[in-house]
Amino acid sequence: MMTTIDVWLNEEIGQINPNIYGHFIEHLGGVVYDGIWVGEDSDIPHIKGFRQELIEKLKAIHPSVIRWPGGCFAETYNWRDGIGPREKRPTTVNWWYMNDGKLESNQVGTHEFIEFCNLVNAEPYFAVNATTTTVLEARNWIEYCNMKQGTTTLAQERVENGSPEPFNVKYWGLGNENWGGGGCMTPEDYCHIYRKYSIISKSVGQDLQFIACGPYEDIPEWTARFFDKYKQMYTVGRVAPMFGYSLHYYVTNTGKMGTELTYSDAQWYEMMRVGLDMEPFIQSQFEMIRAAMPGTSVGLVVDEWGVWHQQNGRHPLPGKYLFEQMSTMREAVLAALSLNIFNNHCDKVVMANVAQLVNCIHSLFLAKGNACVATTSYYVFDMFKIHQHAISLKSEVSCKNITYSIEGNSYDIPSISCSASVKDGILAVTLANLSVNEDQEIMLNPIGGQYTGNGRMVVLSSNHHQNGNSFEEPYKVTPVEQAISSEEFKLTVTIPKASVVLLTLDVSSSS
Repeated sequence: MMTTIDVWLNEEIGQINPNIYGHFIEHLGGVVYDGIWVGEDSDIPHIKGFRQELIEKLKAIHPSVIRWPGGCFAETYNWRDGIGPREKRPTTVNWWYMNDGKLESNQVGTHEFIEFCNLVNAEPYFAVNATTTTVLEARNWIEYCNMKQGTTTLAQERVENGSPEPFNVKYWGLGNENWGGGGCMTPEDYCHIYRKYSIISKSVGQDLQFIACGPYEDIPEWTARFFDKYKQMYTVGRVAPMFGYSLHYYVTNTGKMGTELTYSDAQWYEMMRVGLDMEPFIQSQFEMIRAAMPGTSVGLVVDEWGVWHQQNGRHPLPGKYLFEQMSTMREAVLAALSLNIFNNHCDKVVMANVAQLVNCIHSLFLAKGNACVATTSYYVFDMFKIHQHAISLKSEVSCKNITYSIEGNSYDIPSISCSASVKDGILAVTLANLSVNEDQEIMLNPIGGQYTGNGRMVVLSSNHHQNGNSFEEPYKVTPVEQAISSEEFKLTVTIPKASVVLLTLDVSSSS
């Protein structure tokens, strides 16, 4: 069966916010230390203490926004521990100490993280401690970061610490997972705290973009209860406007999906099925918000997402950091279908941050000592960066379904994931072939326009879907590019099994 994809060149979903292609850095395991940071005295090539190879590779894929310092780490973080001379900063107990026994040196704090963002041309997104500190301290962090030189004592302290120009941090997440490690709060409890933080913090900036803590996938009712309380004060104009509402969605593998490197076809498909379920989760959460607050502009922020292999327990394996895991083509295809979902719902999703950047969960990099390896998911972000700022277009896929059985249950999933966008007359279509054993012939039809020239196809695939990149074989799986030719109203290509594909063509619209 040939797969047919119709793309409506005149039916726009909206502009794809580049912040959908965001990242996440948390102080746990090897994410910060030996991940992004090697220190200014290191023999490893670095720029101001940051791993040079990682900076260069990350900058190349146009990272839009980076969330920091957590995650759960944020809920016991005191921002003042991470400013001033590094040799005088305190050593503290890391939130994750019970899992890996590592203390926090605070060598990477506010100034260092801002420097990292500047080096890779990304916007900073700060997660504020809304659990174990005061509203005033949160507000003071904003003042320290954003007030101009010569205005306040906190601004002058920033100047004395080496940064005369304000950081102009606009994205502030007030709390993290407050239904769990962030205080085990009820939605009503958290809403009260969010309202306090947002209204008090607004006094030090009119352009701040506040992000509230929403649910993870197993507690969707959190949203209805949160907004039921939130709107009581919003309607009388006493609450600062909310930019975004945070969702966390992990494809969690406790063993049902095999191991990170060894799995059956059915276990591959089970991971894809759970990944595809992010779409109805986004849709239902958006509908809850609009039902509670008609006309609101609040967008969804999926600021933690990815594949999390948990079958090995919480303690790191020998030679690995906490939550460090390898990636294969399975993670690459899952990343592609997730980004396709965000593109297709760019009228709802305003930011997304894959967890996490390096040495942890769904990483784009593995780094230890002198070695820095780009994982299969890194190349997906590289292929998909063309969508940033583009106009998402309506597309419709007609493909065969895949039927599989696992643990006595039978499921069906589509064999193709797709999203399409146009910018400057170039149509970009990204595809994920979810089938592990069938190449697929694709016919791509432009509706409301035509192709005006030939194009190119970039393919990320391998001769086996369990292959990935490692310290021993850092370039085992990399994209391959080829030219493609089209007719005015039709393009036919064959894409490999278990692959991620980018198609780009010149197009013209009939309108």
